[in-house]
Amino acid sequence: MFLHQKRLQYFTPPDQPDPIYAKKLQELIGGPMGEMTVMMQYLFQGWNCRGPAKYRDMLLDIGTEEIGHVEMLATMVAHLLDKAPLKVQEDGAKDPIVGA
Repeated sequence: MFLHQKRLQYFTPPDQPDPIYAKKLQELIGGPMGEMTVMMQYLFQGWNCRGPAKYRDMLLDIGTEEIGHVEMLATMVAHLLDKAPLKVQEDGAKDPIVGA
């Protein structure tokens, strides 16, 4: 059902580590209206669709596209944290702007 190519559609590595921005991006992945939530909604709606096959296929295609969004965001989070000193990561986690 899925085909995974081991390359990203878009890749622009960050210039420097940024744990605060990484934490903000994590909200886009797993927050209440994040990509994981949207992905699961489309996939489950597609799997449970009892209508015409074209609607099921459309929902599953959209859910599959959302998987790609999760992968891009997760890769960017990993690169934003890559080579960041532990102290900077801990300070980023305590930042009040991120916690808001």
